[in-house]
Amino acid sequence: MKVFIYLVMATIVIFLIVGGFMFLFEVQNIIVLGNRVEDSVIAAGWAGFSEIDLEAMATRRNISDIETRNIYLDKEKARDKVIEYLKKNLKLDNSLYTLPESYIVHKDNPVIIDEITVYNPDELPATLSTGSQVNQTTIHIRVRIPVETSFTGLLYAEKSVPVNTDSFLLESQK
Repeated sequence: MKVFIYLVMATIVIFLIVGGFMFLFEVQNIIVLGNRVEDSVIAAGWAGFSEIDLEAMATRRNISDIETRNIYLDKEKARDKVIEYLKKNLKLDNSLYTLPESYIVHKDNPVIIDEITVYNPDELPATLSTGSQVNQTTIHIRVRIPVETSFTGLLYAEKSVPVNTDSFLLESQK
């Protein structure tokens, strides 16, 4: 009888260890995916900064003052550019479903773009939908990525990234 109890306890311990490693592996995959998605979203935000509002920029006078040296973006063009680069970086089709070559493993559900908001200097300071405060030209991007896990099934992992002009400055220039 004691041998049977020891065998049951050993089996339970083995299942707990294997299950723990499976759980850690799933968490690691989600973290790695989240980091890759964040990098892709930041790059898409940088692409949006190429859409300068030349009319607004022409009215500025003192560009030597670091406080007023912010750039103005054409909101509509910047938003379109961000969507274009999100599709390229995440390898999405026009319906935001992942293409076969995408690093996003789950292919049956689309990526959801919750928000792309451009904050120009005349709207600052502003509070993002996440509650963070911004004081310079910023493109705030929120996306949700489909993730399939063994333990929970399908879930959407959210990434919320504010991309601003500090992203372009080297540490030595700050």
